[in-house]
Amino acid sequence: MLAHQFALDLRTPADHADFLGEAPASSKRIVWTPQLDKPHWHKVSQEELRDALAAYVDQPDIYITPHDFHGWRVVKNAAGLHSFYVDIDSHHTKGAVDAAKMAATAISRIEAARLPEPNAIIYTGRGIHLYWLIARTSAAALPRWQACQRELVRILEADRQSADVTRVLRVVGTINSKNGRKVTAETLHRDRYSFDWLADQILPIPRDELRELRQHRGQVRDLRAALAEQGHAKSLPAAVHGSIYQRWYLVYQDLWKIVNHHKWSGGQGVPEGNRDRLLFHMANALSWFTVSDALDNEIHSLARKIVPSLSENEAMGYCGSVLRRARADAVKDEGNRYKYKRSTLWERLGDLVPTDLLPKLRAIIPDEVKSDREKDRQKARDRVAEGRYSVDRQTYLAVTSQRKAEAKKLAEQGVKSAEIARRLGVDRATVSRYLKADICCKSAPLV
Repeated sequence: MLAHQFALDLRTPADHADFLGEAPASSKRIVWTPQLDKPHWHKVSQEELRDALAAYVDQPDIYITPHDFHGWRVVKNAAGLHSFYVDIDSHHTKGAVDAAKMAATAISRIEAARLPEPNAIIYTGRGIHLYWLIARTSAAALPRWQACQRELVRILEADRQSADVTRVLRVVGTINSKNGRKVTAETLHRDRYSFDWLADQILPIPRDELRELRQHRGQVRDLRAALAEQGHAKSLPAAVHGSIYQRWYLVYQDLWKIVNHHKWSGGQGVPEGNRDRLLFHMANALSWFTVSDALDNEIHSLARKIVPSLSENEAMGYCGSVLRRARADAVKDEGNRYKYKRSTLWERLGDLVPTDLLPKLRAIIPDEVKSDREKDRQKARDRVAEGRYSVDRQTYLAVTSQRKAEAKKLAEQGVKSAEIARRLGVDRATVSRYLKADICCKSAPLV
């Protein structure tokens, strides 16, 4: 559950550097100093970070990225994740800001939701930031991190724009120029959480469903143990965990693989005829990871790399509908962003994928490749280890019977087949057979 610790003192910018956690020498944190002499943006290595922030004691409006990046602060360059955080502000509150009351309300909501305690509350002068520190985690976990951030924002009614990996936040020991108040901190505990454990606590699973899931996992463990005793070393496959964020992260990675394969990043960029569709689809994929306030910056950075011949207005024009839909979801998430099917993405982008690149792609693939990969996956399965053809038939039948009962119960609760399959660790066809068998039993005439 818990990983490393940080020093409990959190009073100065240098303390803030220690609080954020260590990063490799190859990556940078981005510091923003809008009120000081130019340049306003600074890329700072871990080795230089403490001394760099120490120079900003009592300086106005100093911000820093909680995470580290390979170069600039765009999603593609995210290197390591160090925390979950939310921003609860008082921009729409009239009169004096009661930060202590805001903090008390936030902690009450955290306790009501039975979430782990945050490490620190940062009083920014016009609101508060809450931090849950984690041991540095690869940015490959970004889809799950994003899902957690959105859930924390929902529970705490925080600023939607804080659910952004490229966010910059105020530094302790500096001044908020809007009202002259000093940024201070209240530390609650100094243990860093492990990412996986904390994410499991944040992501919403109803408690009754969680009990059912744990019960199923216990049965699977029992089956694994029984098979191991009989000499079957392989374990049952774990249930596949995924989300809409994971899917679009894979799409975004595939699009970059296409760009890099053709050497379209830098130089002249994507040739005319392909510029609009590539930029559009990359921007749309980004919209699933980047809140609307930061999406413009992401698209500007992307356009400079892959379509440098386009003016800023032309590039943004190609992505206008993506931006509008992202902004609409920022106000109220009603599913406005584009959700293209795999087959549609292949239809629109398949001509850019040469034969030698196709095996490296995961999301932008044709039907026949998907079918072949599924056949290969099925061939590679060890059905004895899965319990389908176990030498202990009694154990297999018991687990199958339990799965059928769980599938029926979840279906009666209105859970969709795809979600039932995920929870039980089986495919949708198996769930369909479970439910059809139940229907057939109910409809069979009495004799």
